[in-house]
Parts: sequence; structure tokens; C-alpha cells
Amino acid sequence: MISLTNKKHNYVDALATEMRYAVLTKDSRIQILIRPTARQLRKRGKRGWQLFATMGKDRNAQQVLEETVKQALAELETKNKNGKDRTK
Repeated sequence: MISLTNKKHNYVDALATEMRYAVLTKDSRIQILIRPTARQLRKRGKRGWQLFATMGKDRNAQQVLEETVKQALAELETKNKNGKDRTK
């Protein structure tokens, strides 16, 4: 049986490493956690937030964060155009 690797990030892998930033998405929202703790990540996971990306303690982590936020915004915009608009 061939197992395909999933390119999406998951909370288990994120909890195993130290990170400087974590970018989370939910519906049409983006949340950035600075130096997230394991408790914060578990809490967000239970509340339906999806882990978009994590940044380690590199020198250029801030630049990578900016690029990642732009990617997350672009992805959310395409989802909102293709999907249903939120109405209250």
C-alpha cells in the first residue's frame, strides 16, 4: 500500500517543535500566534481553527511570516469567491 504524504500542517507536528509564529485560519479569519504554547494550539484546534503554517526561530522568520500571511489571505479570498458568503 502506498501512503501519500499530506502537505498540510497538523497540530501534532507543530507541538513537537519550537516555533516563533503560527498562522491559523478559520472561515474568513486569520490568526497569528507569537511564540504559541502547546495549550494555545490545542485550544485553537478544538475550536475549529486550522493550522496554515508555522515559522521556526530563523533569522528571516519575519519575512517568511509576511509571505505566509499573504498566501493565507489569497487562499481565503479564493475560497470566499468560490464558496458561499457568510450571512447572519
